[in-house]
Amino acid sequence: MSMITNYLRLRPHELAELRRLLDGDPDDAAEYAADLRMGDLDEEVSSRGMDTDKAWAGLQYLLAKLSPPVDVISGGEPMTDDRWGYDSPRLLSTDAVADAALFLEATSFASLAEHYDPTEMISAKVYPVIWDQDWALSYLEDYYSGLVALFRVAAADREPILVWMG
Repeated sequence: MSMITNYLRLRPHELAELRRLLDGDPDDAAEYAADLRMGDLDEEVSSRGMDTDKAWAGLQYLLAKLSPPVDVISGGEPMTDDRWGYDSPRLLSTDAVADAALFLEATSFASLAEHYDPTEMISAKVYPVIWDQDWALSYLEDYYSGLVALFRVAAADREPILVWMG
C-alpha cells in the first residue's frame, strides 16, 4: 500500500460537521472528509482538495532545506487520536494556511530544485526511493504546483486545511 498525503480545504460548516462526526463515529468522519476531497463527480479536479501521491516525502525533504514557517506535509494540530490510514488527521489553522501560502507563493520550484540531490535523497531513504529516475524532479514540480495553488485559494478564502496520510 502506498503512503499518500491528502489535503482538504474546509468551510466553516464542513469543519463543524467534521468535528461532530469525529466525536460520534471517526470512520464516518474519515468518509465525510474523503467525499469532500473528491468534490463533485462532474469536476475533473476537485477545488476542495488534492493529494500529493507519493511526492510528499520528497517535497518535505526539499522544503525543509528552506526552513518554511509551516510544515505543510506533516504539520497541523491532530483532530483525533484515531488514525486515518497512517496517521491522525491534522488541521492547519487559517493563520497557518495564510503563512504557508505566503511562503509557497514566494518560493519557486526552482528554489527547491537547487537542493535536489538524488544520491543524497536516496541515501537519506526519502520515500519512495525513486529520486534517481529522470522523471522524478518533474513529478515533484507537478505536485508542488498543486500545493501552491491549493494553499493560495484556501488563504484567500480564509479556510483551514485538513491533512492526513492515507
